[in-house]
Amino acid sequence: MDQILVDITLILDSTVRLAVPLILASLAGLYSERSGIIDIGLEGKLLAGAFAAAAMSAVTGSAWLGLLAGIGAALVFSGIHGLASINFKGNQTISGVALNFLAAGLTTFLGQSWFRRGGGPGSWGSIRVRGIPTSHAGTRKRRHCSRATICSTRH
Repeated sequence: MDQILVDITLILDSTVRLAVPLILASLAGLYSERSGIIDIGLEGKLLAGAFAAAAMSAVTGSAWLGLLAGIGAALVFSGIHGLASINFKGNQTISGVALNFLAAGLTTFLGQSWFRRGGGPGSWGSIRVRGIPTSHAGTRKRRHCSRATICSTRH
């Protein structure tokens, strides 16, 4: 019975944690649709912003600089989308899909070349950001996966 409660708790935890970026991207899409812009490139902007924030935080050790880098990357991708769609009168859907492909390829390439990690769910144990506590720094952990394939860390 305890394992079922743990499974349900882990599922609810991951649902809330993973739903927040999707809800924020949906709200951004809602506002852009209301303004008359078809913004298919929201996923690319999220990916570029997340990569820039993580890379800057890993390099500088500052979460605030990482936040600024993420905002800057999303603004650059928005500027590219606006330039292609408005100034060059390109198709908004094609421009958005191109931004998604560009972000997917660029983040994988830069992650592999800068951090020797990219294209997969690697371990982030060696990257630490000042101000964000880690609960098990330096200890060996083993992963326990339940039948719902949600993994938790156990000692």
